[in-house]
Amino acid sequence: MRRIHVPHRAAAATTAATTTTGTRRRGLVAGVALATTTALLALVPSAAGAAGNGNALDEAEHHGDGVFRMEVTSHDAGVEGVAARDDVERVAFDDVLADRTGEMTSCGDSCWEWPAHLDDATRWYPQGLAGSRESRWAGAPDQDVLVSSWYRRAAPDDHASVDSTLKFFAADDGRYRNVPLRLPVEEGSGWGTEPLAIHAGGVAWAGPYLYVAATDGLFRFDLGDVMRDGDGYFLVPDREYQGIDAGPYGQPRLSSVSTDWSGEPALVSAEYNADNVATEVVRWPLAADGELVTSDGVVGSSYNFWVDADSSIDKVQGVAAHEGLYFFSQSPGELDTGRVGTQTDRSTIESWGMTGSDTDVPEDLYAVPGQRMYGQTEERTDRRVFWRDWADVMP
Repeated sequence: MRRIHVPHRAAAATTAATTTTGTRRRGLVAGVALATTTALLALVPSAAGAAGNGNALDEAEHHGDGVFRMEVTSHDAGVEGVAARDDVERVAFDDVLADRTGEMTSCGDSCWEWPAHLDDATRWYPQGLAGSRESRWAGAPDQDVLVSSWYRRAAPDDHASVDSTLKFFAADDGRYRNVPLRLPVEEGSGWGTEPLAIHAGGVAWAGPYLYVAATDGLFRFDLGDVMRDGDGYFLVPDREYQGIDAGPYGQPRLSSVSTDWSGEPALVSAEYNADNVATEVVRWPLAADGELVTSDGVVGSSYNFWVDADSSIDKVQGVAAHEGLYFFSQSPGELDTGRVGTQTDRSTIESWGMTGSDTDVPEDLYAVPGQRMYGQTEERTDRRVFWRDWADVMP
């Protein structure tokens, strides 16, 4: 039996901290009061300065092309082998969206809550978040469709992943469809599948492709290859991107991902670390069709920088970027903004993904520049997808 490679580095455990204030801080200038629509996102400004000492985002000494690299493996043979099985059929993505039978519950004008069996699940945890409006895909649905990635723990207190899945839903109606992620496995009698055991900490949507973070790399899924068997819909990856341990900084660590089409188009990845240490942010070049730019079987980074260890940006769970401005969601319930090498546009929302003074552990970000910023929380009994108007999260 030949199995497709799965990155082996264990994902860092999410650490929930608590913050007791609900303020937005902008440089050294006092803010103005902002109204809230949900308890999750109360924004109450203060005159405090921007968090951290010096610049929060530091240019790396080595930041040219190819500082970080990922090796590309094609799994086209596995995709075609699984699709050729008598008990499997390809399904149009539009048909999957038309078959959204799960129902989320409204929790305000800008919030959807997962149903009770997911909200209180002890082994399944939501992580990544992406949406069709970041994709620039000609075949994207008319409505804003979001996708949330989940991973299944080996046990409630064992964070090792044994399975992963995607849930597609619409922002305007909260109906969703579950689509498990599977690995193609070549067996003596042909091709089968097994669960894709990754943390799935982030999702980015570029063209018809979904890129799902696997800590040491990425898996790519083509939405033209949704399949169905007797157990329902599923996706298998057509590409795997495995981080290469080389260069001045070694192997990249991709905990969360997003797309940024402003300037030079890129897939942006950020590293999670539970400790207050410098963590990496990497831009990976994207082609107009959503493909990662590859040369001789390798994707090389186009730019990279550090989140300063002394800044207030810690325990990064999600990243987004637009026109040089970076957004970071963090476990304690904060959303920070910053630019590399300057204090310009530094701000902190200290109540991002919170209920009252308690964090619900906000995870990945999905940005629709000029419209909305979306987030989601993973804390049991408080699992929500929420959003704010773009103007309310800008510094």
